[in-house]
Amino acid sequence: MEFRADLAPPSATPAPESKAADTPSGGGPSKFSQMLKEVEKHRGRVTAAIAAALVARLLFEFNFVSLVRNTENLIIQVPYIGLAVLSYLIVLMWMAMKTRDRFGFGMALGIGVLEATYLIVVAVMQRPFNIMTMWPPLVVALAHVPMAIFAIRAASSYPPLDSKRPWIVGFVTAVVFLVIPWIAPTLLDAINGA
Repeated sequence: MEFRADLAPPSATPAPESKAADTPSGGGPSKFSQMLKEVEKHRGRVTAAIAAALVARLLFEFNFVSLVRNTENLIIQVPYIGLAVLSYLIVLMWMAMKTRDRFGFGMALGIGVLEATYLIVVAVMQRPFNIMTMWPPLVVALAHVPMAIFAIRAASSYPPLDSKRPWIVGFVTAVVFLVIPWIAPTLLDAINGA
């Protein structure tokens, strides 16, 4: 094999990229890329709703500002606050993984529906009726409604025959995270009374 010195080296210009995989024959964006954009839009909406719900919970349910002033009560509330923040962070983690976003949407749906329902029932069952004690749980409940709505709308971006298992796993995870703080005081009272 011999090398010729009179030949020029290959040009450094890259080959043109093929857009056949990204665009169909019509020249517009493919259905797959449109679905990805739709899922990204749902992720953004659910993320914003999670942030609003978490801030509402910290301010109105946990009274975080007054807890910071009174550190004795803060120490009592730390496990409950930590569990609440952890549940929202798990939703965000699943959605950030992008391949597990259906778990995140299912958990967001569970937190939104269950937390809103629980707080509305607690507010309505308070006796005697007092608007000053009733409005904070209602504000937190209303802050969770958009999270549930945006999460359920995210299902429209997936094929109809797509597996519902990730949604169910996410919903059940939300149930676990919400039930622990609801039953913990009763369990502690039962343990201390025994």
